[in-house]
Amino acid sequence: MIQVTIQVPATTANLGPGYDCLGLALGLHNDVTLALADEAGVEIEGEGAFCLPRDGTHLVLGAAQAAADAAGERLPPLLLRQVNRIPLARGLGSSSAAIVGGVMAANELLMLGLTTREMLDVATAIEGHPDNVAPALLGGLTVCCTLESGSVLVEPLEVAHGLSCVVAIPDHEVATRDARRALPQTVPHKDAVFNLCRTGLIVAALTTGNLANLGEAMRDRLHQPYRAHLVPGMEEAIAAALEAGAHSAALSGSGPTVAAFVSDAGEEVGAAMVNAFRREGVKAVAQHLPLSPHGARVIA
Repeated sequence: MIQVTIQVPATTANLGPGYDCLGLALGLHNDVTLALADEAGVEIEGEGAFCLPRDGTHLVLGAAQAAADAAGERLPPLLLRQVNRIPLARGLGSSSAAIVGGVMAANELLMLGLTTREMLDVATAIEGHPDNVAPALLGGLTVCCTLESGSVLVEPLEVAHGLSCVVAIPDHEVATRDARRALPQTVPHKDAVFNLCRTGLIVAALTTGNLANLGEAMRDRLHQPYRAHLVPGMEEAIAAALEAGAHSAALSGSGPTVAAFVSDAGEEVGAAMVNAFRREGVKAVAQHLPLSPHGARVIA
């Protein structure tokens, strides 16, 4: 059987102040396999095995179709096999992993000839914003800007050595559409300036390794305060992470996961966040993840 398997990392987006423009790849991966077949089909193992669709409405297959459309090619019947390790609707880029996996797998399997830039544009058009799909595709830290044309400018950057990420994952979902509806149409000028300053500061801190600035750099006024009601225990978990030794912590994407940067004490930080959520009546689990310099790549 002619097939290709793509491994795609989880991602954490925004990183506090960098709303819709900053993202970072994490060492937790989904595997997406597309194979040429006489009859289309979907097989899923792991996260979402009991709830994701088994037909053409599956996000991976929709992304594969979009890649074929972008290349002006017809999509043949495909068998999709998915091994999912990234939790669904938790702010760790599960939808972006599906989209990027589908676009890249179709590009490789069908030899569509799309460039990395073109794959990023296709993925962004599906996702609606580039902050998760860019690091899922390219790896590392990415800084993105969506042009009025819909095309994306992206700058991939290498994060200084020694950092890892502890994530506390609550047992409830937050839909991205709900998290976006929670945001106001306008914000105070001083809040916009507050975030602009810290977006530059966090990029500098992560790339230079000046971790003394990281705690201040991840503060935010544009989205976290407005989403707090969707994530009971968020503020308490962030405070607990800092008290336990994390350099910084923030809501991961649209949540409900909280992500903390650490150099050590990862177990303590994870336990502190889980306990903070529990005190607010929320069950959560912690994972200590490396940062991933690699984006989506062919593994078979």
